[in-house]
Amino acid sequence: SCIPFPPLSAPSFGLIQEKVAHNAFWLVVAVMLLNKTRGTVAIPTFQSLIEVYPTPVEMAHANIDELAAMIKPLGLHNNRAKILINLAVTWIKEPPEKGRRHKTPNYPKPGAGAGKNIKPGEVLQDDDTDGRQGAFEIGHLPGCGAYALDSWRIFCRDRLRGLHNREAVDETFQPEWQRVVPKDKELRAYLRWRWLREGFVWDPLTGEKEVASMKIMQQAEYG
Repeated sequence: SCIPFPPLSAPSFGLIQEKVAHNAFWLVVAVMLLNKTRGTVAIPTFQSLIEVYPTPVEMAHANIDELAAMIKPLGLHNNRAKILINLAVTWIKEPPEKGRRHKTPNYPKPGAGAGKNIKPGEVLQDDDTDGRQGAFEIGHLPGCGAYALDSWRIFCRDRLRGLHNREAVDETFQPEWQRVVPKDKELRAYLRWRWLREGFVWDPLTGEKEVASMKIMQQAEYG
């Protein structure tokens, strides 16, 4: 990770996703800009976008040339501008909703058959009533690849489904972030930190965990 590993008592790890978790649209935009781009370049650009296009409506009506010029330092600016506008248009027409999951081929596990038993355009109900894998509430949005899906699941999905406070009252409930095994190094670092806060050492390659020793917990807290 490019971010120094913070103490376990820190209020946050330091990812931009944590700061915009309350607004799923901006989280998706942020990770699209961060994809294959250094955070030192992408995050200032993202903050400028929020000021100029504060809602999906403004983004949907953006002048594509002006938008492309704003994100030019990130590279692939013309293509990214088109995707951002299409994302905003789709979000307005069909925002993510609880109980409406859209096909996500080859996700969460590429080549593992995820989504193969879901018809094109089919909308699935929530996981509790339709257990088919390979579908999530933002699967229909343009530009949402594995990094966006992982980020959204970790930081936003339980909030959309009204489950973000359930962990405090139901010990058997497994939060969505605990189900994610991302490939992105920053998300892996974040989850290692967050699992340690729960008292576990988490393997970012397998998703398996084991109880952390006192020594590891002390190292994590005091560096």
